[in-house]
Amino acid sequence: MPAPTAETSSMVVPPADAFVPVSISGFLAARLSDGTYVKLPSYSIGVATRYPVDEDGSLVADMTQAGVADFLRGYNKAHDTSFRCPLLLEDEAIRDQLGENHTMFDENFEKNGMPWRRGYLADFTRQHAALRPLEGVDGQTLVHREFGWRMPYGDVIVGPVTIAPGGMVPRPSRTRLEKKIGAKGLKRLGELRGREITEQGEEIVDVRNVFGDPQYTLDHAAEDESGLVPHSHHVYTPSQGAGETVGVRDAYWLHPGVRGCFSVALDVDSSLSAPNGSFPLVRGAGAEAEISRSGIRITFSL
Repeated sequence: MPAPTAETSSMVVPPADAFVPVSISGFLAARLSDGTYVKLPSYSIGVATRYPVDEDGSLVADMTQAGVADFLRGYNKAHDTSFRCPLLLEDEAIRDQLGENHTMFDENFEKNGMPWRRGYLADFTRQHAALRPLEGVDGQTLVHREFGWRMPYGDVIVGPVTIAPGGMVPRPSRTRLEKKIGAKGLKRLGELRGREITEQGEEIVDVRNVFGDPQYTLDHAAEDESGLVPHSHHVYTPSQGAGETVGVRDAYWLHPGVRGCFSVALDVDSSLSAPNGSFPLVRGAGAEAEISRSGIRITFSL
């Protein structure tokens, strides 16, 4: 059966009260390794509590990430709406602010009678001949790839980013992290994530860059004296030379007998179309971001 299109599908968009507000707080700014400067304002989004379905209740599925963007482009135009997929940095905020027990994640965790679902994110990366792997902290080698966002109105090429190897994305205090990687490691991690580490003592250090990509990971089952190391999710990283790969969020990774965990796969082939995969609906924020490079400034809508 062919994938639904804006013309053939009568997708039911959840009513306004089915959207949950989430704040993307703090002015985000980063200078990338090629000199590109990226600025994102603070803004708020609305996130649908369920994946989109047709009038007969069937999941809007069997689309690639590019197909999702095409679908939303046509659907938004036909219905005078503004919907898209979340960026990884937004998805992080959604999970952080709502928590895994929120009903919108029932499908990810296959609970409360809901089937298991996975959802596309707007992030993609691809190989770039000029980019080489970079040394991270604690002996890790980071992939270094061209990064972009797949929006309904077209792709936005952001610039080069680094991503740590697959594993758990830890949430350590500065004290715990400094004990493990040392002062030089902290300085290097700050450089990689694009902002100096200013957290003190027991404050939690965010090991991700401003786009949500982790710059440091631990083994999937890493433990310390207190047990399983506190973490936000598990990540799967593309290889340096892989073609275009896209982001998918679900809760596939399980600690046997303990808990289910959010999982973000950034290594999914862009041609993949899975019957149990769909996309989270995010209302357009109406905010403007900027990308400046080589004397050119690109302003685009979020």
